[in-house]
Amino acid sequence: MRQLLVALFLLACSAPLPAQKIRYGQELPKAKPGVGYPLQMHVSGIHLRQLCKTGENGHFVGCHDVVDADATQNGRKIELTGDWIWFHKFSALAITPGNYEARVLKNGSSGASLGEEYELVLKENTLWRCTVTGVFE
Repeated sequence: MRQLLVALFLLACSAPLPAQKIRYGQELPKAKPGVGYPLQMHVSGIHLRQLCKTGENGHFVGCHDVVDADATQNGRKIELTGDWIWFHKFSALAITPGNYEARVLKNGSSGASLGEEYELVLKENTLWRCTVTGVFE
């Protein structure tokens, strides 16, 4: 009898607890129909690292994960840096070595230069926004 009362008490206490929804973050942006991606990028290597920042007085602000990708665009080797991207429910990294369509978002000049921003079309028409952080000869 005592075990039954304890079981009922535990059941009654756990019923009003609110269930927490699992949220995996914002959906990845999708490529819009009619927007052209005229450039071809070949990604040959992926490097994962943490980017840590400090505030104005040198105090630690925080770290977040970034992806550095070794890419080739029009025969020039460049390094692209962007946010760490996961597919649905964090199951696989979205960017992998291979060929991608791309377009210039900022500082559109001929040939890649430091600080230029690109948008690459990944699997399932998702987009990866990245910045040129290195140019190799």
